[in-house]
Amino acid sequence: MTQQIVSKAVGIDLGTTNSAVAVMNPADNDILIHRDKVTKSSTTPSCVWRSPAGGELVVGRKAFARKGSTPEPVTSVKRLMGTRTTVDLAGEAYTPQQVSAAILREMKNQIEQDVAGFDTDGARWIVDRAVVTVPAYFDQPQIDATREAAEQAGLEVLGLLHEPTAAASHYCWRTATQNGTFLVYDLGGGTFDVSILRCTAGTFEVLGISGNNRLGGDDVDAAVARHLQKMLQEDGYALDLDVANDPEDALRFSQLKILAEGAKKALTERTEYVLRDAGRLLDKNGEPVVIETLLERDELDAVARPFIERTFTYCDEAIARASERAGITLADVDHIILAGGSTHMPLVRQMVTDQLCAGPAPDSPRQVRAACAEPVYEQVDTVVALGAAVRAAAVGGLAVYDQDRTVRVSFHGTATTGRSATSVGGTVQALTDSLDLSDGQVRLVTAGFEDQVDLSPEGAFAFRDVPVQPDAESSLTFEVYDAYGDLRATAGRQLAHTSGEQRPDGGMGGAAINAKAILMEVDYGDGRTGHKELVPAMQQLPFESPDFEFAHPGKERVELRLFQQSVPIQIITVLVPSSTPRGTAIRLTVSMYENAAIAVRGSIGDVSFDVPIEVPVERDMPSEDEAAELRKRFQENVGYLPAGPQNTAKAEWTVAEKAFREAKERGDVAAAVHEFRELEKAVGSVARHGGELQPPKAEFDELVSDCLGLHAQLAQDGVPEGKTFDAPEIARGIEEQRRRGEQVHAARDQRAYGEVIQQLQRVFTYMRGLMRTAPATEIPAAVRAASQLRADMKGTEELIRVADATGRAAESRELAEIHGKLRVQEARIATDPDAVLRDISKLNARLRQLARMLIDVRGGDTAGIPIILGGSGGPGTGGHQ
Repeated sequence: MTQQIVSKAVGIDLGTTNSAVAVMNPADNDILIHRDKVTKSSTTPSCVWRSPAGGELVVGRKAFARKGSTPEPVTSVKRLMGTRTTVDLAGEAYTPQQVSAAILREMKNQIEQDVAGFDTDGARWIVDRAVVTVPAYFDQPQIDATREAAEQAGLEVLGLLHEPTAAASHYCWRTATQNGTFLVYDLGGGTFDVSILRCTAGTFEVLGISGNNRLGGDDVDAAVARHLQKMLQEDGYALDLDVANDPEDALRFSQLKILAEGAKKALTERTEYVLRDAGRLLDKNGEPVVIETLLERDELDAVARPFIERTFTYCDEAIARASERAGITLADVDHIILAGGSTHMPLVRQMVTDQLCAGPAPDSPRQVRAACAEPVYEQVDTVVALGAAVRAAAVGGLAVYDQDRTVRVSFHGTATTGRSATSVGGTVQALTDSLDLSDGQVRLVTAGFEDQVDLSPEGAFAFRDVPVQPDAESSLTFEVYDAYGDLRATAGRQLAHTSGEQRPDGGMGGAAINAKAILMEVDYGDGRTGHKELVPAMQQLPFESPDFEFAHPGKERVELRLFQQSVPIQIITVLVPSSTPRGTAIRLTVSMYENAAIAVRGSIGDVSFDVPIEVPVERDMPSEDEAAELRKRFQENVGYLPAGPQNTAKAEWTVAEKAFREAKERGDVAAAVHEFRELEKAVGSVARHGGELQPPKAEFDELVSDCLGLHAQLAQDGVPEGKTFDAPEIARGIEEQRRRGEQVHAARDQRAYGEVIQQLQRVFTYMRGLMRTAPATEIPAAVRAASQLRADMKGTEELIRVADATGRAAESRELAEIHGKLRVQEARIATDPDAVLRDISKLNARLRQLARMLIDVRGGDTAGIPIILGGSGGPGTGGHQ
């Protein structure tokens, strides 16, 4: 009998601590997840060990059993994905991709055991395609490394699905929920992700994403291990460990982490746990460390609480992005879904309930809450793999090969329908050059129905109104013919009908999204650099950018450096002839595909490039000077925020700085670099408050233009006798401030940018004063009123920002009232400009008083206080806003 080969796409959750794999059954109405035959566990430790004798790799529980011994297995390799770091497996170096490929290969082998149960006399089922999940907040090199690992494992990657989206997909499939808004809180072993998703008619839209790629249960385990270490040191054991530089100390700490992890798991089920260990651990003096101590859940909670508290900063960030994108607030969230093994901790569930769910405490800073009374806590260990299996069935359909693998027939979508007649479509592909299927046909035969359609030039086919047996499975047979009418392949597919509620599968699109903006460093050729956004954050994929054009900086070796937020992710090097003139156009386009791969194509003059991407070298441990400079920039910029956001930003900074310091003290370069980038992100966030530096760049450009206009008029008309106007010197001054303003704006330096604005304001006021004293250049009352009103309104807005930043609520309210009174004057300028000048002069006097009060509050610091409010009549006492 001729036997078909049937490929069913599977879903794999490649986790930091544990991994899982699942597949939907042939009828796509149930999910099968692999369970270990011995432990009956539905997850597999993401742990790899290499035998020193034979060199074979061991994955899973048998590798995990080797933890704390020599040679040690590799764990938590997910945290190294996308780096050039290698790990040691019994004396041999392996890349993170190779280790992850071993885990994914094990997942493939495991589910093949289950899929073999689908075999029939006429069909053999295989596993060669998968949807693999990744943290929503993975950077581009980490995503690329995951895809590479899956390919090394022998899998065709149908898509890389964000873990929170997978969790929401399974929830909606399980509960037959077609519509709703969800917050997915995913705290795994090594990463934290939060996503805001909206499901409409069964199709998902991602509205907001945030997270931290180095925040998870591993960090809690390490912190509990350090807690145990301190207790044992106080008990007299020599456990002053140098984990970064001493392999034996690293092994001792690994053994402490095993004990800590066991205690953590035990305390999720009970409030007390007696930790015992009969001296397997030796201290630095070779003495056996005998442990018998009572641990209480309160102790665990005290250690874990700072890590859990940090997650809510990212929840707020995701909600803010959802608000910007779709006007969604926490109040619009119907359900909060928990995912990840670390959500087993009772503290996590309690804090999520207290911080995000309905019924806030009176003193809670989050009074706007989700509609649900508590989060959804079901199948948190496997919900991501289960959701990936749902997604894999939707996007992967079914692929059927003939016995010789010369033809592949791919069917779209799932095999379940609620209709009595449905559409069935797919594609046919010839897998050998000797076979030509152009102008071929496909014939469909099922009970009481036959039809035949032509293949499109791309090999696509579709049948409509195919009858389906009610509440049963219908067997469909597809015959593929070439242009001469010769039968080339036969493929069968089952269709299952259900009269019950239809379960959504997430649709064919919508889940692929770029979480963080892709930027390119731009060299302006005069010592200045900046960043140009190529792919926006929250961009639906696939995405094709518009054409970008930049100026060649005049170097023979042009490096196009790509960043994702502040993280360098790719370097494209283009060699151009030395004869290429500086300023030659650099043209490029960027494509980002549904699997998140990036392609950059372009040209520099006559030189085209479409080159392999190079991953940047990891940076070294940040220096104290770098950290001090970053702190200085944060402190300079955070004062420009209103009181509420300012307090939040300071709290975020404090947590990240503490984590950075601790990682630096431990000598953990990767963790320190990660936290340093979190600090860079915090600096960028406060510098970009409101979308850009203050005042906005458009107002800076307007101020420069006004200065140049006044300069040109004075140079043409002259100034009154006795007055001095050095036209060339003032022109040079204006140009110098324009150049510096452009530079510090590109560098996001709010303090220096404010100083430039003040200098230009002084120049503008001085020149305007010269014009006022010149009889031949008397400015009409309407022009003076409009100019003064515009200056006072903008000055008032800056004072409001300063009042908010210093917590002066009363002054802020009064300033808002003054701003409203000034706005009313706009309509009167055309009819009675003199009256407007009199009225705003009175308001200006009060504004000057408020400005002096705010200067006193800040200890004489005038940063951000508009010069226009300081008086009138000469250079430095008035200004343009």
